[in-house]
Amino acid sequence: MVARDKIVLVCGLFLMCFCKQTYSECRKLTACSCVFADGEGYDLSPLANSNTSTLAGKRNNSTYYFHPCTNQKLLNQSSDCYKGSGVSLCVVNGNASLVLGKVEETTIVADNSIALLKLNHNNFTTLINLKCCSSCGTELLPLGELDNQYSLTLRSPYACKVLLENKGLSTGSLLLIYFFVFSGIYFVGGAMALKFLRGATGWEMIPNHKFWMDLPSLITEGIVFTFNCCRIDSYERI
Repeated sequence: MVARDKIVLVCGLFLMCFCKQTYSECRKLTACSCVFADGEGYDLSPLANSNTSTLAGKRNNSTYYFHPCTNQKLLNQSSDCYKGSGVSLCVVNGNASLVLGKVEETTIVADNSIALLKLNHNNFTTLINLKCCSSCGTELLPLGELDNQYSLTLRSPYACKVLLENKGLSTGSLLLIYFFVFSGIYFVGGAMALKFLRGATGWEMIPNHKFWMDLPSLITEGIVFTFNCCRIDSYERI
């Protein structure tokens, strides 16, 4: 019985130490949205539904056209950006147009400090940095091009982190609540039972008090065993 209690308690300590969620990864929902474990995330779909869904930004002699979340036939029928189902990002310089990406070639990458859209089309890679600006209008700001790599900034109120899913309590939080509840029942209930049924006093009121006193040495022995169990003695070491 005591051995079984030891196994259960050690497993509980293991879960408490190692069962926690990672909140730094933004899980992809669509080509222009993702959500963190806490329910917050980024969603550019309102831009695709707005009246000015195609954004334009100019740098030097080039004009960039961006339609987030969905493909759109851009420019005129003779343009490469008009063919097929359309494109999501296109750049025009004079009479020449160049497709930089479609929605199916778009991924959103985000962590707690930065968020950006990445488009890979043929040999071209484009990064669109999402800059939150709750008090300004939506702007597409081209930054430049180097070795087939394009950089832009999308400044918009819709580039801010928002609540996408009401997650409630996470799995890690529930595990901690269960752990402390059952620990309280174990110690308080056990102490009362030992006091009234056996007349225990002082340290003897703690359930399995001998185990708890030996726990530090048991942990030390476990760590030593873990690091030494795979070592093989050889004649040279002897």
